[in-house]
Amino acid sequence: MFKFHWLIIMGFSVVLAACSKPEPTVTQQTFYVFGTEVSILIVDASPAQAQAAIQAIEQRFQRFHTEWHAWEKGGIVSRINQAISQGESIEVADSVKKFIEKTQRLSAQTDYLFDPAIGQLIKMWGFHGEHWQGPPPSETQRQAWLRSRPSIKDLYFEDHQLFSRNPDVQLDFGGNAKGLALDIAVETLHQAGIQNAMLNIGGDIKVIGHKPEHQAWSIGIQNPKNPSQALAKIHAQNGDSIFTSGTYQRYYTWQDQQFSHIINPNTAWPADSFASVTVIHSDATTADTAATALLIAGPQHWQRIAHQLGINAVFLVQRNGQIEMTDAMRQRIQMLPH
Repeated sequence: MFKFHWLIIMGFSVVLAACSKPEPTVTQQTFYVFGTEVSILIVDASPAQAQAAIQAIEQRFQRFHTEWHAWEKGGIVSRINQAISQGESIEVADSVKKFIEKTQRLSAQTDYLFDPAIGQLIKMWGFHGEHWQGPPPSETQRQAWLRSRPSIKDLYFEDHQLFSRNPDVQLDFGGNAKGLALDIAVETLHQAGIQNAMLNIGGDIKVIGHKPEHQAWSIGIQNPKNPSQALAKIHAQNGDSIFTSGTYQRYYTWQDQQFSHIINPNTAWPADSFASVTVIHSDATTADTAATALLIAGPQHWQRIAHQLGINAVFLVQRNGQIEMTDAMRQRIQMLPH
């Protein structure tokens, strides 16, 4: 369901300045959902309070995964896609309507480089399933899809009834649903009275508050050429959402050519300019959208798309290893030897 890319969490340690200081309460738990590892670290909450919040988040994530999965039957996305393909409308909950409308606004700000209505194209490229494999679609298949060019802007609502002007629209929110999930998790933490935590879904991060001793969180950016190594670390602040999109984790090789799962909907061809793009924004759904859109936009257009999305902090790694970043990111980052 979700794009796979990773950030490395830098070593977490607690240092007591004096023996008289009480040791900070730290609760950490890991579970598996969305086809990846989810880790939650909570600071300065009682173990019972932290465990209850983590359990509530895990339950919400499991329901979320079922509801928003792009190709498995039973969830709301599957039901929407089935209705659209049959030329029918479907009634959706208010929360679903709001997320689709938010995604429509964000997609427009990316000039539809990010467009979650391309489920047919993603399936055509072999990325609907647990195992990604070729062959790639033929030129004839790609051109036929481009002539139809289904887009999320084809969707519209009458009250809570969802309609599509294009029967080829098939939704796949793998490009920004983790952002929504993290926003939901933060809401759950705040409802539980927790103010300091770090949430990590497969390397995409949301932080609130601070680490013990009021230290900032440190988040590492993975080196695409050597995934066990960090290129840099970001000093994360309260409310930061840090997302990375990359072409080096989820891909397959066909006839000695590598094809990434991140596909440009205007060419029906995988993105191949940047190896990875990391962004920081206060809103996790926006950050998730932006990381994908900027990677697709490439060297000529990423700055315009970032401006349209209100993204100031950007770190880009080109396929040859060259690094580029905005001034806002430069103020937040520490490069590491490699």
